[in-house]
Amino acid sequence: MLHRQRRPPLRRRYPIWRLVRANFYDIGLLLRESWVALAGFAVLALAGTLYIHYGHPAHLGFAASLFETLKLVTLQTGLDLPNDLLGEVLFFLIPLLGLALIFQSVLNFGRLLLDKGSRREAWQVALASTYRDHVIVVGLGRVGMRVVAQLLASGHAPVVIERDLSSPFVERALNLKVPVVVGDASEVVVLRQAGLPRARAVVATIDDDLANIEISLTARSVRPGVRVVLRVFSEALDQNLERGFGPNAAFSASALAAPTYVAAAISRDIEHALPIEGQLLGITRLTVAPESELVGLQRSLEMQHRVRILRHTNTTGELLAPSSERKLGRGDHVLLLGTLPALEALRQQNAAGHKSAFIPPARLEHPTAEYDTIIVCGLGKVGYRVVQQLAALIPRPRIVVVRRNDGRPDFAQRINRLPGVRVVLGDARDAEVLQEAGIERSYAVAALTSDDLLNLQIGLAARRLRPDVNIVQRSFSDALAEKLDDMFGIHTVYSTAGLASATLAAAAVLGDITHAFATDDALFSADQVQVRAGDLFDGQTVEAIRARHAALLAAVRRDGAPQTLPALDYALAPGDNITLLAPLDVLARLRTLLR
Repeated sequence: MLHRQRRPPLRRRYPIWRLVRANFYDIGLLLRESWVALAGFAVLALAGTLYIHYGHPAHLGFAASLFETLKLVTLQTGLDLPNDLLGEVLFFLIPLLGLALIFQSVLNFGRLLLDKGSRREAWQVALASTYRDHVIVVGLGRVGMRVVAQLLASGHAPVVIERDLSSPFVERALNLKVPVVVGDASEVVVLRQAGLPRARAVVATIDDDLANIEISLTARSVRPGVRVVLRVFSEALDQNLERGFGPNAAFSASALAAPTYVAAAISRDIEHALPIEGQLLGITRLTVAPESELVGLQRSLEMQHRVRILRHTNTTGELLAPSSERKLGRGDHVLLLGTLPALEALRQQNAAGHKSAFIPPARLEHPTAEYDTIIVCGLGKVGYRVVQQLAALIPRPRIVVVRRNDGRPDFAQRINRLPGVRVVLGDARDAEVLQEAGIERSYAVAALTSDDLLNLQIGLAARRLRPDVNIVQRSFSDALAEKLDDMFGIHTVYSTAGLASATLAAAAVLGDITHAFATDDALFSADQVQVRAGDLFDGQTVEAIRARHAALLAAVRRDGAPQTLPALDYALAPGDNITLLAPLDVLARLRTLLR
């Protein structure tokens, strides 16, 4: 089963200091709402106190006069009724007006102050007022909720704006102690309630390109320099919006997720995939087997297989800093970055008993001459992107699209323009349709519709016809994805929102990044840097950069020629354009040092 990102706990707690500050803000709001009645009660109490102190025959002190005035409000005073007109009027008005003001304002003020549940929306605004350098996430759908989870898991604070309080994700966000401000984020007042003047960034994740643009423009009108990140689908919008909002500000969730679906469709056990310098690099998790030939120095493994170790955990769960001189032991867990063929070769070499050469591989690792077909079921946003990227692969597999005749016509027209892509109309759950699509020579079936149940049914139908076929499945439900491996042996299950949200979160925190992925409690991101004479990287080798800065050099472009995963002893020179891969805090520190 593929490793899945560790999610934040279902329930969290606000720190005491935040609750105290929120309560002070809330008191201010209530005072502004009730100031007329509270001021009237204060004037009435002051008038009674002054009269009893100066005009009543008892001539009490100020404290005693105030005490008697409050008793008078409750009709429990022990003072005699004065003989003068002013005193008689006050002794009758103070109880009548005082009780009315108490019941209409003072008691209501206290009840509202203590009962936050009756003022849920106002209390969320009060909590949001305590945040600084946070990320405002607009829209609490699947993508928005995933962005919130990614931010929390990587140690960054989100505040949510959601128009519909009945959204199924609102309660989940509240349980995670994330403030949810209710309202339309295209309105300035709502953005201010979410703390826009103090925020680090705004992420617009609504499934509506125009709405996200409007929200971003509104945010920029209030704070011209604020970082904005937009979720869009249109490629034309993606390119044009970056001219106004800055580089790498607009992202398509389907485009961000497609490389991983593609990698999983032509390989095995891929956790994520990153397109770097025109090449698809996969990320996989591996446990060193008891009889593995991988036991030894990291340098030997990385040089021999042209892969890189991103994270290394020993058998006790201790996270070890990657080092070329560190030794891999049996039972160690490593997160690897490499080309898909390199990762496949590494997995086969790691298999227990691999030293017995007569044991054949247990399964197909990639398309072959006999099994050369990838069947893509569903032609929506995700399916179209996957087919488009599969068609650009070299070598290219045979691609068959199975779709019903009820999808978006523009996608069908675009697919028809791709040479060599065959389309089969029908229900992919039908054995005859799968046979027409070529299931007998298929390496993988990718079920990418927007219906979890339909995708599961497609996968099971394909497995009935070909038990060894590789199933790649799109799922919206985390719970379903985690159970499919145990129940049906389908472990390549991905969520488009989950795959895309890491990049949206990283772009909000760091800005100007192209791709990111989440693993365990870390958010890794790719960052492009140009080496300048005399700077931090000038003359440094790939190995030295990792040892000194905990950053992996994933690619370098020199004199226009790109090279992915250069050798450990490769030395950088001025003018090189490099792609670094590292956790967000490391990249933020390097950006500071390179300024």
